[in-house]
Amino acid sequence: MKVLVATDGSEHSLKAVRRGLELAEREGVEVTLMAVALYSKEDLDEMPLNIQEKLDAQAAETLKKAKALFDEKGIKVETVLQAGYVPANNIIKKAEEGKFDRILMGSTGISGFKRLLIGSTAAKVVANAPCTVTVIR
Repeated sequence: MKVLVATDGSEHSLKAVRRGLELAEREGVEVTLMAVALYSKEDLDEMPLNIQEKLDAQAAETLKKAKALFDEKGIKVETVLQAGYVPANNIIKKAEEGKFDRILMGSTGISGFKRLLIGSTAAKVVANAPCTVTVIR
């Protein structure tokens, strides 16, 4: 079984990472951790370099922390870092291309518009994913 775990460093997404780790330990599932830096590669010329670097660094740090949990247990895990305006689109596309059996993700993320967009990424993934989606609270 292949499981894609989407993480943004939020409390709920870290719970999803831990759930992915449990599945890897108990059932031997193949886990891929994914983070999305919130910008589009097509906009690189228009964005100040320091903002691009900051967004990339935040997403990379999120992956690093999540991967460390697997490394502590000696469990192999892949990581994927992408950029995009709508993380749900990246997650859905990765699930389709990678032929994943399940997506694990948190119910809410760390969006700056948290009150307006609570759960919007999870809702879009649930509605459009090519596989089972487990939303962790």
